[in-house]
Amino acid sequence: MGPDALKVPKVSARSPRFKTLSEGILFLTFLCLSGCVHGHHDRDTVFQNAPLAALMAGCYDGTMSIKSLKEHGDFGLGTLDALDGEMVVLDGVFYQIKPDGKAYLLGNGARSPFAAVTFFDRDQVFSVAGEMSLEDLKRFLDGKLRSSNLLYAVRVDGSFKSLKVRIAAPQKKPYPVLTEAIHEQKVFELKDQEGTLVGFRFPAYMGGVNVPGYHFHFLSKDRTVGGHVLDLLVKDPGVAVDEAKEFSMKLPENAAFLKFDLKGDPEAAIAQVEK
Repeated sequence: MGPDALKVPKVSARSPRFKTLSEGILFLTFLCLSGCVHGHHDRDTVFQNAPLAALMAGCYDGTMSIKSLKEHGDFGLGTLDALDGEMVVLDGVFYQIKPDGKAYLLGNGARSPFAAVTFFDRDQVFSVAGEMSLEDLKRFLDGKLRSSNLLYAVRVDGSFKSLKVRIAAPQKKPYPVLTEAIHEQKVFELKDQEGTLVGFRFPAYMGGVNVPGYHFHFLSKDRTVGGHVLDLLVKDPGVAVDEAKEFSMKLPENAAFLKFDLKGDPEAAIAQVEK
């Protein structure tokens, strides 16, 4: 792992709460710098190319290529340069869900301002009988996970009777903050879709680094449609969970990020964007 990547060890249930985003990021940075260096591209690591707080502030210029992201994972999600749609990474293939709601293969040269990826391993597998809403799925997972203070990648395969998904629309400079940019998002109601949810559950203390709690993107089985999941109804899903032991983040070095003011707390803004 290069010197510009951050490695965060597991944090205990007594991890402190922070009043501001800057306090939390300083704490994570301390852990990163004090942790031991492990093997290159550890399969139990979730890798990220920027903090969510930068995306929230309007840092939409792509900072990392798809080719580089492939070195860090075969499963994940994110967005593309200029906030052009949603990214879904499944079985090692990178897809872009454009504002028309359709999925397109991403070339190695495409760039992302924000993505989280990992090499997915099935640490826990569950088969669920019956129908589940998005909230049902979250409660089910919370009852199965070892700790709310750890980081998990989650894959859900099934027959989706309905899905409500959104796709971000590309932005022009000067970029608006994310809470303004979402006013241009496209929302679709999908019916009777076979497919997969690709997502993560980040612990609450990592707010500002990524979305606290669950964050899912959807990709249909035929790889034609998808989006950021707002709601769903799925029948008899198969659920697989990969527990991450480490977190790694490469900080952007573009001008927008270097000038970004880390003061403040994006919690309310994140909640607005995720609804």
